Amino acid sequence: MKKTRWRDVKKYKTYAKTDNKSPSKQIIYSGFWARALAILIDTFMILTPITVLIGIIFGYEALHNPETSPEAGIFQMTSYALITILFWHFFKGQTPGKKALEMKIVDSKTFEKPHLIQFIIRYFGYFISLITFVGFFVGLFRKDKRALHDLISRTAVIYFEK
Repeated sequence: MKKTRWRDVKKYKTYAKTDNKSPSKQIIYSGFWARALAILIDTFMILTPITVLIGIIFGYEALHNPETSPEAGIFQMTSYALITILFWHFFKGQTPGKKALEMKIVDSKTFEKPHLIQFIIRYFGYFISLITFVGFFVGLFRKDKRALHDLISRTAVIYFEK
């Protein structure tokens, strides 16, 4: 007999939702801090190699003085956006950080893989969340833990079962 832990019961009661397609399957939404940790992991695992590549291509000075080479910054932002969106699209809605924390991005209605356009809208929705700053914290007040960029793109971040 498996021992029931209070934190497991609490997590399922608070964040669980039954999937309409299979009544026995529970959908568990990912919370703010887990998603923040995933973004931190992604920053190191995706942005660090891009930054090293910029140092090799544009030189050491481009890393420390952006005014000398603005194309280096454009290359960095474009590369990060493209790689992140491609990870989401080709790797089941996961970046390395989300995979490490067993999370994935899904369509908020069907809980299936979102379309590529939803991933693109979601990425650019990050900027709206960043500009308003409150956009990232909207999920703290919602049962489904969706931030502003999730609401705009009609996506959700959930934990997946192995």
